[in-house]
Amino acid sequence: MKQTNFELGRVRPSGARNAAFSFLVVFGLTQAALASTAYGSINNFDCVNDTGSETHGFEIELDYGRTTDVTYTYDYNHYGTPKVSEDLSDPMHPRVFVRYESGKNLDGTWKAYTAIPSGPILPTQGHQFTNPAINFGGEHFGVGFVGTPVAVKYNWLIDDGSGNLIHGPAVYIATPTFTYSPPVGIVPAQVIAAIVPPPPPAAPVFEFGVASWVKEIKTSSHNPGKVHLNDLVGDDPGHPQPWANGEPDEVEVEWKILQTEFAAANGGKNNELKGKGEDLPGGDEIITRRYEFFKYTGPIDAETGEAVGDTVGADGKHGVGTVTYSDHFDNASGEWVTVTKDLSKIIIVGEFFGAQMAGFDAAPILGLIDHVQDGELGVDFPPRTLVIGGADAFLATIKSGHLPTGLSLDEATGVLSGTPSAAGTFAFTVEATDLGGADVLQSYTMIIPGEGSATFVVAASVLPAVAGRTHGTGTFNTGTNVSLGATAKPGWVFSNWTDGLTIVSDMPRFSFALDTNRTFVANFLRLCAITTASTPANGGVTTGAGTFNSGVTVDLTATANPGFAFDKWTFRASTASTASSYSFVASQSRDMVANFLPTFTISSSASPAVGGTDTGGGTFKQGTKVTLVAKAVAGYRFTSWTENGVVVSAVARYVLLANANHSVVANFTKR
Repeated sequence: MKQTNFELGRVRPSGARNAAFSFLVVFGLTQAALASTAYGSINNFDCVNDTGSETHGFEIELDYGRTTDVTYTYDYNHYGTPKVSEDLSDPMHPRVFVRYESGKNLDGTWKAYTAIPSGPILPTQGHQFTNPAINFGGEHFGVGFVGTPVAVKYNWLIDDGSGNLIHGPAVYIATPTFTYSPPVGIVPAQVIAAIVPPPPPAAPVFEFGVASWVKEIKTSSHNPGKVHLNDLVGDDPGHPQPWANGEPDEVEVEWKILQTEFAAANGGKNNELKGKGEDLPGGDEIITRRYEFFKYTGPIDAETGEAVGDTVGADGKHGVGTVTYSDHFDNASGEWVTVTKDLSKIIIVGEFFGAQMAGFDAAPILGLIDHVQDGELGVDFPPRTLVIGGADAFLATIKSGHLPTGLSLDEATGVLSGTPSAAGTFAFTVEATDLGGADVLQSYTMIIPGEGSATFVVAASVLPAVAGRTHGTGTFNTGTNVSLGATAKPGWVFSNWTDGLTIVSDMPRFSFALDTNRTFVANFLRLCAITTASTPANGGVTTGAGTFNSGVTVDLTATANPGFAFDKWTFRASTASTASSYSFVASQSRDMVANFLPTFTISSSASPAVGGTDTGGGTFKQGTKVTLVAKAVAGYRFTSWTENGVVVSAVARYVLLANANHSVVANFTKR
């Protein structure tokens, strides 16, 4: 039997919040699907620091798991590559810890921190979690895992006042799940998504757990390429997403309250938000879901802890109907006092506190993890899976370089393990090839510090995260000459390296001597292909097209050919400008069209010439309303406008459309 693969991955933030939040997606199997494998293709989470103090790390605990089950880790935050370890003190209850932790400066101060939010985080600020150059009160984390841990716990790490990191308040999360049923005969494969509230950390005091609202947004796309963790770091909801292939979101559930009833065998009526089954007939479907979470602020039954407002009104804030519940306990009578409230006058939906992106992909491919942690001399290295298997068996080898002395790579499982026996910096490249012909490579650098030697961490991120990749990060001995590199993906160009707000280099590769922990950002600019065309093709010519970095001003000019006049510039059939010279700041690729219209000559004359005057004629583009005006002189009066001897108007102010050449005569007679 194959194991299920899921990822705790990147969740694109989507709104204001000031409570801690993070989310886990577990991709599980039903008993009917034990012979198949369900694969989580994408998801991560963000977490707001609501501890009331600066934090210096974050820890994820996966119960009933092993370090070999950890696949991907998301490392582009203020803490870099996390340390993965396991606790096997209870063989019946193994635990894995993924610990993001700040290093220290030479003076003992913390190098990295997560700030206290200065206020609610607005929806348009959400994507800043993925930018380590910005520290405004939250972080972005992600873990990939094989199997299904029984429980997942999250904690911020705070300074205990003595320079030691301890757990801060727990971060309570909901857990989405995917259940995959393989195809049977003519019945297509199907996936069902569900989400349940988290269990309490200890025995409950009330009959019900913490209540929250959840809204689900689903996209089904047919994406032939693998959607990686970093690919999801994009704009906020409502904007085009790189993974959706232009297919629109579908809102499936407006509001659903999540709350566990502890005494109920299945967790109670509000314990699960379960979507309908999704057929996967094509085999290339990728199901992505965003879960948005809101605080429950409505009435709570004081005796049981049950949220009694379970329907949201049309305004998205107030409740619906009336409800009677226990408000407080009367010590004198020894009874609970009940009250009746009109929920339409009570706000039961609080602030938005979290969002998670979760994805299911039934067609996995071979892959390698991005980073691997450093080791310690003479200390067992936690076994780590470097190769993420696809549908076929694979062979893993060291393509170049050398593993740290004392470590080895299992060719069949892709697991790195052993005990480092020599200090040093070790660079090596792993290659994995499967029976289906897939071949992947990934280079790693691992530091094994010597006894008493100081080491520092170099972390780097990409902004925007979808624009490229970096290499050369890791843990190094003090004084090491570190070389960082940045590679742009198609459609992007490298701009510069920054450390905080300071530009440190405008070259893709730069080197520096390491004397403390450093966090850099590789900044990229989108390449915007600006093309121009004329319609009709013989209507005129255009200039100014080309490929530009985003932020550059583009100057387009349209020049009409004889017999035509410029009308407007259009982009996707919408008018962009009515000026023939059009300037704009490049922010995306555009196919601009210069629209031209044929011109027509409208000529007029007076008959007799001494009878009056005619004005308004000339050359006009097609469709123009032309107004001709006839004015008689003394002794004459206007009688009509004629064309080719035919009266076309008896009004001195004659309006006609320029849709052909016209020659008209203003006729006057003596009084």
